Amino acid sequence: MDRKTAFALVLGLLTLCGIWLLKISSPHGLGLTDDAISYIAASRALLAGQGFTRIWLASGLEPITHWPPFFSFSLATLSRVSGIEPYRSARVLNTLIFGANAGILGLLGYKMTKSHLAGILLSTLFLSNSSFLRLHAQALSEPLYLFISLLAFLAFYKAFEILPHAGVNSPPLGGRCPQDRGGQHKYLILAGLLTALSYLTRYAALSLLATLIVAIFILRPTWRKRFSSLAFFLAGALPVILTWMLRNKLVGGSATNRIIEWHPVTAGNAQRGLRAFFLFIVPLQELRANWFENYSFLAIILSLITLILLFWLLPRGLRYFFTPKENTQPEILSFMTALYIFGYMGSLLVSLSLFDAATPLNDRILSPIYVAFLIMAVYFIHKLFGQGKIVTQIFSVALSVSFLAIFSFAQVNTVKLLRESAQGFASWRWRESTVMEAIRTLPDDTLIYTNQPPAVYFWTDRPAMMIWDVEYMQEALRSKNAALAIFFPADEDSPEFQAWLVELTEGLEPIQKSGLGNLYRKK
Repeated sequence: MDRKTAFALVLGLLTLCGIWLLKISSPHGLGLTDDAISYIAASRALLAGQGFTRIWLASGLEPITHWPPFFSFSLATLSRVSGIEPYRSARVLNTLIFGANAGILGLLGYKMTKSHLAGILLSTLFLSNSSFLRLHAQALSEPLYLFISLLAFLAFYKAFEILPHAGVNSPPLGGRCPQDRGGQHKYLILAGLLTALSYLTRYAALSLLATLIVAIFILRPTWRKRFSSLAFFLAGALPVILTWMLRNKLVGGSATNRIIEWHPVTAGNAQRGLRAFFLFIVPLQELRANWFENYSFLAIILSLITLILLFWLLPRGLRYFFTPKENTQPEILSFMTALYIFGYMGSLLVSLSLFDAATPLNDRILSPIYVAFLIMAVYFIHKLFGQGKIVTQIFSVALSVSFLAIFSFAQVNTVKLLRESAQGFASWRWRESTVMEAIRTLPDDTLIYTNQPPAVYFWTDRPAMMIWDVEYMQEALRSKNAALAIFFPADEDSPEFQAWLVELTEGLEPIQKSGLGNLYRKK
């Protein structure tokens, strides 16, 4: 058996390991958040022929513009083909994607370093990291976004891949390089289409679009090739993206249901992001001492990592951009990955500051950075080992083993935790909630007001009204057949929440109480 075949078999085995790992980690189903239920509900609306709408709201079928449609469309398609319910389809889809992402990363790692071991290391690190397992164990669009983005990276790499017999800056003897005759254009169009699909999965894919555009201008040696490559790439990307933007503008008045308003990133959100990133790197609790709570120290470490990456990226990009004939083209995948880190971080900063201040910097939002960090970590480990010095080889091996050991030990604990119960709204506390049971028994014409419409819809199959105008709601509760379901937040003992609850429930009495919340009706 040759190395290529052996490597393919190992990647296949790692892919199967990923599928098995997520399957055994989610025996009770995937975790649910507000957004997760919204995606599932939208897929049900698609199956029912109601379009991409908010069927979980009792105010009527409102077209969805805040979330892109591809994840819900994928669930609806899988449910249509398999005959299973969209929530179960989400588990099937994410299980397959977790394995596929591990396999694609292994392939990218090999193509980036030309080392089979580096590809296997990258795939194994992904599988053993608890942040990625927790992310894929939720019914969210991020796993699908990572999958499509990795495919876009692979297609883009194929468009720029230099044939073994070709020079860096010149075609082989006899004329053009064969790839220039259509192969590169085909892969550029494919990369553009995959980028568009990633946009239909997460609007954050605009950072991927910008990254690949910049990469085209840097990695192509002449202006003619830059603009021709850009044209083919945009031919694949723009029709889909602009069509969806136009649809949103027509049905919702906005391309992404976001308005421009200045609100700088809060210190609390920045600290949450720092903590999430270092939890990803050091997931083992035994290694997180007091230094982990020192956010200034964490910020310094992250700044050093960012500066090292920036000083590695800039010289390579600028040298090749201005003098491509005198310089070797940068290694494509590592260069794209580093460029994407800055593109994604920049777009995230703009989004938080101008469009969506409520976005929390958690694993879900930072997951593309996590993947890119792993890719760059394996790249630098491989470079250290390749220097041929015994010291750097020992250090690179020790670093690899340390990462694998820390990730693996933490992963064991994560699997145990996930197997106990599904997370979020899918947990047994919500499934067995007496308030949800009381809502199910209410007459069909009873209007439900609540601070958790997605959860009420998921567990009772009844659309609900969001609390937004207190006076109007109270009038409805006093004069109509209506009920109020309040579910307590984590800060339920705070004076602000208690004052809001007193105001909200004035003239009402609880008809069902539980640890999660209460159900109120008119006295």
